[in-house]
Amino acid sequence: MRSRARRRGWWRARPWRGAPTRPGPLRAAHGFTLIELAVALALIGLLVTLVLPRLGLLGGVSLQASARQLASRIELLREDAALRGRWVRLSFDPQSGRYGAEVYVDTSSGGRFVPQDEPLFRTVALPDAVQMDVSGPGLTATQSGYLGALFSPDGYTDPMVVRLTNGPDDVYSIVVEPVRSRPRIIEGTVDVRAVASGNGSSGSTLGRGMSRSMR
Repeated sequence: MRSRARRRGWWRARPWRGAPTRPGPLRAAHGFTLIELAVALALIGLLVTLVLPRLGLLGGVSLQASARQLASRIELLREDAALRGRWVRLSFDPQSGRYGAEVYVDTSSGGRFVPQDEPLFRTVALPDAVQMDVSGPGLTATQSGYLGALFSPDGYTDPMVVRLTNGPDDVYSIVVEPVRSRPRIIEGTVDVRAVASGNGSSGSTLGRGMSRSMR
């Protein structure tokens, strides 16, 4: 009997290793509480508040960079025309936001403007958010229907204003003057008539006459 009692006590004191243990407290079901959702929404609102103004700033930086790039391209093209003694035409396509340069050469079928492989003459595409508008008394229409500005071998060009916009209140004007090789970048809108009247009409008339014969 004692041996049986001992055995019974041993079985009670030491359960099988394979026997199931007593289950602990159940874990909470997966998911978010209302407090967690409120905190997440608050963080998202804070990020949107901080990021959206920065996106507008990036757009302004992109507009300034585009204006500087175009102004530098105009200056270098005028210098190229003067140093190499050749006519250079800078064509603008405001609808697609592109511009590129060509050189006037004499061919067997007559003189015409042809593209060049040099980086200075390659076509440049503005950012999608940047709009372009070109105005000036000496602009010509190319065979493709684009607006063209001529740079003569003596470095002269007609007055011109290229406006780049990224919204109604974000405008930069690139002012091209016959007497200045480097264009001016002015924040805001500039009327090309003020630029033309300040430089006289004799040079502008000469530029228009030459441009009619070279399209």
